[in-house]
Amino acid sequence: MKISFSRQTKERAFKQLYEDYYAPFCLYAKRFVDDKEVREDIVSDVFTSLWDKLDTDSFDLQSETALGYIKMCVKNSCLNFLKHQEYEWSYAENIQKKAPLYETETDSVYTLDELYRMLYETLNKLPENYRTVFMKSFFEGKTHAEIAEEMNLSVKSINRYKQKTMELLRNELKDYLPLFLLFLSPEQL
Repeated sequence: MKISFSRQTKERAFKQLYEDYYAPFCLYAKRFVDDKEVREDIVSDVFTSLWDKLDTDSFDLQSETALGYIKMCVKNSCLNFLKHQEYEWSYAENIQKKAPLYETETDSVYTLDELYRMLYETLNKLPENYRTVFMKSFFEGKTHAEIAEEMNLSVKSINRYKQKTMELLRNELKDYLPLFLLFLSPEQL
């Protein structure tokens, strides 16, 4: 047999629970979170959530389970806070490691001609065979077999040259490579 409590009885019970256990749960939260204000916010949020649930008929606060429930909620909220804080630190650390484009480039808006110039300057750092394979593959659209026959090399060598060229381009033009790839067909990659 379930005993129903009136709204006023629930409010009195909640008020007593809050007054008796708010401070102890703040102290319990200290096991996880050092910042006093954050702990107080977490415990307040747990009690607020509990208060909101009291309005629903499906939630029944039993005195023998209330403390365990609140303890579990406080612990989970603390752990969620720590997880989110770790995510924020990781994100901030990654942002600091990566120099913004405006620090490395005076003008990051390029015309298509300027992008091609950057590509050719990078390609000129390569040995002649690597550059030739890249040009024939990407600009002339030739297959590896066709290039191998023209250059008197094996298809395996053509693959290796192309891979090394792409590796250099990824390193040298990492901020612009997606733009170049827009101009190249997927089968060329």
